[in-house]
Amino acid sequence: MFGLLKNVRITSVGAMGLALALLSGCAINMPVPVTDPAPSADKFAKAEAAPTSLYFVDAQSAETKAKLVTGLIPMKPTYKDQPLDAAAWLARNTVTELAARGLPVKQATAADGATTVQIKLISSQNHRVSGFSPFETYTSLNADLITAKGPQRIAFWMKRGKVPVWSFNEVIDPTFNVPLGIMSKELAAKINQKLFGAAISDAQVDALAKKIEAAGKAADFNDVYALGYGNNPRAVPALVKLADFGDDDVAHAAISSLGALLANDQLPLLTKRFENDKTDWEDRAIALKAICDLDGAAAKAYVQKTEAALADKSDRASNLFKAIIALYK
Repeated sequence: MFGLLKNVRITSVGAMGLALALLSGCAINMPVPVTDPAPSADKFAKAEAAPTSLYFVDAQSAETKAKLVTGLIPMKPTYKDQPLDAAAWLARNTVTELAARGLPVKQATAADGATTVQIKLISSQNHRVSGFSPFETYTSLNADLITAKGPQRIAFWMKRGKVPVWSFNEVIDPTFNVPLGIMSKELAAKINQKLFGAAISDAQVDALAKKIEAAGKAADFNDVYALGYGNNPRAVPALVKLADFGDDDVAHAAISSLGALLANDQLPLLTKRFENDKTDWEDRAIALKAICDLDGAAAKAYVQKTEAALADKSDRASNLFKAIIALYK
């Protein structure tokens, strides 16, 4: 009997391994080389700020750090052929982005005389239904900027997907490097917003909007994020228009950017999108993320009401919505 049970167990484990191999394209525990994103080209038009040092603290627990990548398929992110130190990578690229924007920001090696940024969570959760479906990642950040007014929460969430055609390596850039790069830019944008208030000019906004419009169906979602991270409310009308763009990456960038720009007047648009249960849950999730970013009283009350309504639900979409809200608490 023992031998029979042992054989059954081995068969079950083997079947599980085969299923993972089919879902991952034999990518189980494969190295995922992470690269540095290119800094933004547009400098802030008004960047009159005092020199500032940022001290980044990796406040993640050992357990959280060990689970940088979670989900169905185990993977091993690397940077320059070494295991990725995600917090150090994010700190360096966030400061690089702020400096590229023209702000006098440096990374400090000690807390004295510096503004502290506490990194509490960096996470990439992956999912795949079958070998013919997209490989998806849900990338998250939870951080606190320590200011004279107290800790200021900064959060990030992004969903990306890609169907590998020839090799599983095809998913690395779109599902790992792209969201990590955008995370660093969004963290930089929100630090600027809270500490400096610098912004791109009206002319820069108009040039970006014109570039996106001229590209038509070939519009680059990175340009849409650039509108949001420019911290100029003149971009809001263009972003509202782009929220209905045919390409999901562009539309999601526009919706997310409305939150990043603190476009509180667009709360009705965002709540309508979140409450539309006829659309994909990814569309609803990015609308909820944008609502959580808003700083108005009405948006905060809406998030509290939504959290209460989700409390007793346990379906996949509801769990995702609850996880996004938790990033902002």
